[in-house]
Amino acid sequence: MKILNNLSGWIADLQPRERVVVSIGAALLVIAGLYMLLLPAMQKNAELTQRQISLTEDIQWLRDQSDVVSRLDRTCSSQQIQAGEKSEVITRIIRRNQLTLRGIDQVDESLFSFTVTSPSPNRVLQLINQLSCQGLAPETVAIALSPDEKVGYIADIEVTYVD
Repeated sequence: MKILNNLSGWIADLQPRERVVVSIGAALLVIAGLYMLLLPAMQKNAELTQRQISLTEDIQWLRDQSDVVSRLDRTCSSQQIQAGEKSEVITRIIRRNQLTLRGIDQVDESLFSFTVTSPSPNRVLQLINQLSCQGLAPETVAIALSPDEKVGYIADIEVTYVD
């Protein structure tokens, strides 16, 4: 209470124009404080909204691909596992699907990591299906639009040989 009385007395001693300047300054400080308090929440809201839009688009794409995936389920029974070096088998399957192999790395004895480009994400799904039919289990699959419009899509894939 004593501080409030001292502050009221100090303001009463000021000239009218000084009171206006102090009032405007105090109002600006309050507005700046509120802005600083609300800014992180507004940024987080914008980030979460963008993430929701991205996930909604992903879910819609997955729904659109359900027909393709259901057709792929029935194709393994007629295929035999190919012989040869593991990386050669992967390369052959990629070429058979008319995809472009950008690079392949053997991370360890059974884990392979590679990047392919494709005009359609459906071709990447077909590739993953054929790899699965050859005893390769997908560990990670990341399909993204390519910045180069001529390429279409870029897929980073990791597969593991399972016996």
